[in-house]
Amino acid sequence: MKNNNKSLNGNKTTASTIHMGIDPGVIIKILLKRWYVFVFFMVLSFVAARYYIGHTMPVYRVATSVLIFEDEGNSGSDNDELLKGLGLPGGMRNLENQIKILASRELTERALKRLRFEEDFYYKTVRNDISLYPNSPIKLVYEGKNPLPRNVEFHVEYLGNNDFRLFSEVQNINITSSFGKIIKFPDGNFRIDCINKQWFREFEGYNVSFVVRSLDRLVKYFNGRMSVNVLTRSGSILEISISGTNQTQDVDFLNELTAVFQDISLEKKNMEANRRIQFIDNQLVGIRDSLVLTENQLSQFRSSNRVMDLSAQGQAIITQVTRLENEKARLRLEANYYDYLADYLEKDAVGELPMVPISMGIEDPGLNNLVSELGSLQEQMSGEGGGEKNPLQSLLNQRVAKRKAELLETLNGLQRANKLAMQENNDRIAKINSQAAALPVTERQMLGIERKFKLNDELYTFLLQKMSELQMQKASNRPDNEVVDPASVMYSQMIAPNSTMIYFIAIFLGGVIPMLFFYLFFALNNRVREEDITRFGDLPIMGSIPHIKGNSFTEIFDNPESVVAEAYRLVRSKLQFVTKETKNPLILVTSAMPGDGKTLTSINLSAVYSLLGKNTVLVGFDLRNPKFANAFDLNNEVGVSTFLIGKHSVDEIIQETFHSNLSVISSGPVPPNPSELAASSKTQVLFEKLKERFDYIIVDSAPIGLISDTHHLTTHVDTVLMVARINKTLKDMMGHALQECMASNEHVSLLINDSNANNKKYGYGKKYGYINGQTKRKKK
Repeated sequence: MKNNNKSLNGNKTTASTIHMGIDPGVIIKILLKRWYVFVFFMVLSFVAARYYIGHTMPVYRVATSVLIFEDEGNSGSDNDELLKGLGLPGGMRNLENQIKILASRELTERALKRLRFEEDFYYKTVRNDISLYPNSPIKLVYEGKNPLPRNVEFHVEYLGNNDFRLFSEVQNINITSSFGKIIKFPDGNFRIDCINKQWFREFEGYNVSFVVRSLDRLVKYFNGRMSVNVLTRSGSILEISISGTNQTQDVDFLNELTAVFQDISLEKKNMEANRRIQFIDNQLVGIRDSLVLTENQLSQFRSSNRVMDLSAQGQAIITQVTRLENEKARLRLEANYYDYLADYLEKDAVGELPMVPISMGIEDPGLNNLVSELGSLQEQMSGEGGGEKNPLQSLLNQRVAKRKAELLETLNGLQRANKLAMQENNDRIAKINSQAAALPVTERQMLGIERKFKLNDELYTFLLQKMSELQMQKASNRPDNEVVDPASVMYSQMIAPNSTMIYFIAIFLGGVIPMLFFYLFFALNNRVREEDITRFGDLPIMGSIPHIKGNSFTEIFDNPESVVAEAYRLVRSKLQFVTKETKNPLILVTSAMPGDGKTLTSINLSAVYSLLGKNTVLVGFDLRNPKFANAFDLNNEVGVSTFLIGKHSVDEIIQETFHSNLSVISSGPVPPNPSELAASSKTQVLFEKLKERFDYIIVDSAPIGLISDTHHLTTHVDTVLMVARINKTLKDMMGHALQECMASNEHVSLLINDSNANNKKYGYGKKYGYINGQTKRKKK
């Protein structure tokens, strides 16, 4: 027999062309066939999304913007160089400090203390708690402090008229009372006033619930929802936003928060101004007493000595002395400030900023710069968190220590210079006083008194002027920030639920979930499906046999006009085409696994050949599992096994059936060595003798995927018909069986068994088909 590994369409088939992995194309075809499942899931997801949107509380975002004024005192200092070294411009550092202040617990706590948010009134629906702020139908009035336990839920049930029931499941409280009537609790008394009875009529069946929140929980609640961001990188405007279900409450909170933010900034400036004013006032106390005393002394001296004015020489002396005394007063003021600054550095005050020298009338550029930079660094440290773990905090600590050391060194030098200047001033005053010794006694005494008076008067005037300047500065103080856009309900934005995104996700999941399910189901399913047939390389497909009801092996004889019979006739036609050049073809029928239908196929295939008038013999070579004896009611004591062991001849093992042109050779008794018998030379002898006597020889063999017996037969037959049963045969077993067959016989074809009865396409390639041609008889 001529060997050529050709399929019906002429394409060469090898074992390497068999692919049993996951084919995306096949999966896509499977999914497209089940399009209705996708439609169902998408509709279901859409309905679920619509329900979710309709029963979810909307979340609104409200915002306010604040302009932060630049800190002029910090501009131009080497703090900017420090911050630039960290990748942060000086202005941005100031903004970050302000952001931390705005998001701080202290600021939120101060804002909440001004608002009455601890009393949270709401009513319950099936899924949500609907806030009643700011229009709660009831209010709580306390006699003294609030006696209600914190974070405990209470319910008010309206009973009609003016009565209600107050109850709490947590506290096991159940009180019936009237609106406006005192309710006594262990920690105090309170009453519940009804503001709007109409609400209870409109929302009949609903109770008013309320919780008195603790301040800690309120702060966490609002801080957790709030965010502070810089609107633009180059600008100095901060946006404070908060998201929640009650936009009115959030608007009130943000506006109060910015008000407190401004108050804190102004309080800080006023506190600094008060410290400077207090310093000047302390100086004025002593000067004021001295001025009154010297004024009285001068008046009494003039009155008692009847002297009104000094001589020209005395006037010249007092002018010089007064100038030197003023200089001495200035030096004394500087010394007092130096003492204050030394005390500040010694006690290492945290959070307290030093007074700038220029505000005290001390004009020393170097000292002014050092004190200003130290104050700026101290302010940054108070706004920076994280302790030593924060790299910027560590750098600031180093810079503060360095500035303090530099300032202390400068201060020591200034104090020494001040003492020298004071000593020089005293020497000059003493020299001029020696000139006054030449004056008459009376004039000399008056000169001393008038000198002290003018000194105190000018010093007092100077301090009053400084006091006035500081008070004017305090009066002109303004916050370091300004509200640009107050929060408003009108400009709130609904951010959730995002209907468009939810619908998109729902439809997406409605498509992905069934796709993933089907993909996993079919990818993990190792059984052969009809869609997998085209993946067995270019092997010719002889046909597809529909599902046969019942346990009959002889469907062809029992129902010759059935769809199954027509399917086997189609298989016969295609096999005739494959074996047309072979005389008396010998066809081996096998499968990958037991139960795939190879015996059923062998019997019915031999039946259709016999019905064609061909002398056909059916050989049972499944020596381990004989079945033909029962199917045809034959004697199984003789058969293939007895021939192979030499017990019977060919004529003795051939048994006739009740069907014309069909003979059967049963398997015979089960031998102890079936594989060795199949591999013996007598197998070839048996096949040669049968080819001499019959037109077609159909051999039913054992499953090649599990048993080695069939491997010895494939080299003796003209063609191998591999039976694959839909949703039964394992893919890997099928691929292995095909490779085994093709390794020893080039003429291998497929037969699909137990296919979908509704699928009326049978054949080979990608369009194997047979249309049921059974004609229905009309009823008369």
